[in-house]
Amino acid sequence: AMDGYHCSVFAYGQTSTGKTHTMSGSKSSPGIVPLAVQDCFNYVEQQCVDNREYLLRVSYLEIYNEQIIDLLSDTPVAVRIFETPKEGVIIRGLREEVVTSPQEVYNWIQAGETRRQVGSTNMNKHSSRSHAVFRLWIESKASSGRGRARVSSLSLVDLAGSESARLTGSTGERQREGQYINKSLMALGQVVYKLSELKRRHLENNGGGVHIPYRDSKLTRLLQPSLSGNA
Repeated sequence: AMDGYHCSVFAYGQTSTGKTHTMSGSKSSPGIVPLAVQDCFNYVEQQCVDNREYLLRVSYLEIYNEQIIDLLSDTPVAVRIFETPKEGVIIRGLREEVVTSPQEVYNWIQAGETRRQVGSTNMNKHSSRSHAVFRLWIESKASSGRGRARVSSLSLVDLAGSESARLTGSTGERQREGQYINKSLMALGQVVYKLSELKRRHLENNGGGVHIPYRDSKLTRLLQPSLSGNA
């Protein structure tokens, strides 16, 4: 991501298997998100010595029942995905904040965490009911002003866990949430499978395109830039 490529890391698995802990960790044992943030700032500090300037921005959202909710907004509201020829896949109305230190990032993450959708099931008393996507945007350019600026993103995703209504004992709203979760996870799995199929055909010099169903869910639509193209 620091070299100009869109990247994504996500924790995937059944409900109550430790995905959120893997991504967030604890003070004594940091998870993927704080470790990645620290690495990014260490990289920036090193590159600034080599005459390259950086601007970092963060956003934090959740996908709940196929609606995108801005977790950094003071009054969380649904926002929409758009695609333009120039900017590609964008989310209009999503709050982004410029950050200059890892602690600033952690503060924004903590603020967003308080607004996440959670609920209790038979398998997890503190079950995530949404997919959470923390995104770090990285803009950089040579200090001399020569050359083009680079813009890339690092998406760190805490996926809600796949679940069975029979095992979780979910009914009503919890069951409905589970259905949305399972549907989007299935869409993600299908996209990854199709991408691997496309790669296999390319390696075998087997012509013909493969349709990648990014539009089947908000999750895959949102992650499209970091799953294909300049990724």
